[in-house]
Amino acid sequence: MKKILLILCLFIFGMTFTSCTISQDKDLEKVSVIMPTGTPALGLAEAANDLIKNGNTVEITAGADLLVAAFTQANYDIIVAPVNLGSKFYNTNQKYGLFKTFVWGNLYLASKKEISSLNELDGKEVVVFGKNSTPDIVFRTLINNLDGLNVNLKYVSDVSEANALLVSNQADYVISAEPALSKLKMNLNLSVIDLQKEWQKLTGFSSYPQAGIFVKIDKYNDVNIKAALTKLHNSVNSAILNPEKAASEAVQLHNSFKTLGVEVLTKAIPNCNYFILDNEIKEVAYYLQTMIDLGFSAQVGGKLPDAAFYLS
Repeated sequence: MKKILLILCLFIFGMTFTSCTISQDKDLEKVSVIMPTGTPALGLAEAANDLIKNGNTVEITAGADLLVAAFTQANYDIIVAPVNLGSKFYNTNQKYGLFKTFVWGNLYLASKKEISSLNELDGKEVVVFGKNSTPDIVFRTLINNLDGLNVNLKYVSDVSEANALLVSNQADYVISAEPALSKLKMNLNLSVIDLQKEWQKLTGFSSYPQAGIFVKIDKYNDVNIKAALTKLHNSVNSAILNPEKAASEAVQLHNSFKTLGVEVLTKAIPNCNYFILDNEIKEVAYYLQTMIDLGFSAQVGGKLPDAAFYLS
């Protein structure tokens, strides 16, 4: 009888242990995230470090090519990307929806020459990073609406290339962005035009939805995805309230931030225009419709996304 009871107890213990192991494994299901370096990764650095520490996949990339591939192949749970790019692929395959926009414009025209107005660019060449992405779209929208302005655009893949051309005197005018711009300003005497203010003059909106967090629609209600999204949301709020902490997290996250340093990043964060709206549908739809109206329909997917695009 004792042997039977012992065997029974061991069986129950074994079942309980197995059940706990399965439960823990389920709780530890991993989430995959891809995000571009620069302003988006800076604002999300605290969450990214936490996700990595807990065994999740977070890839930091430069340029748009890997983001396009991620939307096409649907091989990440969460994609941080330009809002218009997310709209374009939603209209193509409806695999990813917009959770939240968190970067509302971080673009600036920078020059070693004295400049106070975009009208002074007539007949000049401007280096723009990311052809057909947000920097290109915003800048082209602004100059196309200035009567008679003739500007030659030279494209490079990312902001570091644009800044390098300015530093080496191979370009007089470049479109730059935070946080890299703050580093330039520490070493160069620059004239800077805030493109967010220029956008407001043109449209009446204080800024434009630049970068957002996109989620696989069929996994949006997964508990692990929800937990990751909460971390990302909280990371943005933390960056707003404590820029120095966010800067320290960013330096740990990626070498591009380590090169800039905590001091530069801390100064840059207030100029990155991080904020999250409870309801952003009006602002996002206006921006996308403006792109369509100004001839950039292909860059948003040919039409406004339907209501299912907005996940929260």
